[in-house]
Amino acid sequence: MTAKKVIYLDYNIFESYRVNDVEGLRAVVDGLKDDHVLPYSPAHMEDLASSLAWRDFEEDEIKVVLERCQERLQNVIDISKMVEVFPGKEHQPTQIVVEHPGACLVRVLEHFARNRFLDVRERLLLERIKATDTKGERSSKISNLPVDFLSATEYALQIQSKLEASRELMNNKKEAGLEDFKWPSISKSHAVLEHVFEILMNYLEEVRFRPEEVKKSRSRMHDVTHAIYATKADIFVTGDDRFYHKIKVAYHYLNVPTKILSLEEFIKQGDSSL
Repeated sequence: MTAKKVIYLDYNIFESYRVNDVEGLRAVVDGLKDDHVLPYSPAHMEDLASSLAWRDFEEDEIKVVLERCQERLQNVIDISKMVEVFPGKEHQPTQIVVEHPGACLVRVLEHFARNRFLDVRERLLLERIKATDTKGERSSKISNLPVDFLSATEYALQIQSKLEASRELMNNKKEAGLEDFKWPSISKSHAVLEHVFEILMNYLEEVRFRPEEVKKSRSRMHDVTHAIYATKADIFVTGDDRFYHKIKVAYHYLNVPTKILSLEEFIKQGDSSL
């Protein structure tokens, strides 16, 4: 299964395929899905759950909710063939498994209360950061820097300081026996990989590189999760321009070998060159 090239599509692309609102997308995906792996991840199910309702579900409600989203789940199955990028336990690497997306969605719904807490935290974080650059002057300057700007000493030192300031992260690094916080070292532990990305993506918000709007705090939270799971892929395709640029910077800094494509680039290249 993993011998095939892995192409990770963000949730919006899954949905665009379902409703057929992007010209040429279905043809490209249909041309790829038999000879490539186009997996989903728990991040896709979090996006799906958020699109249904942003509230807690009682145990007896979950069946009703699942019935409401059968078409969307079937769409995920049609594209991914139930191949899932899955978090490794403790200090195991991110895995590729086969699981019905409905089973993953049930787990997401059962722990949805945590997402509400995280959503509030994300919104407060973005509000605090935006208050430091109310006119967007810093954002305009930073957002035009080249993809390798985080390697400059002033940024690299700040990132390293933030990573080392996390006692939990440093303990996990030691327990996992990792040499540093770059690729491929961090690929050996999903827990470390996840934590590093959270810190780095928050830092990009802090320096105001392509900053996210406060009202999109929930989608940013899911974007970070997609960025983590997509490191398991050869290619990551996103239809979000702001996120496209941020993830290119993050992957470049961490030396993640995954190639990033915009939706337009993906459709233009088609299945022949992928």
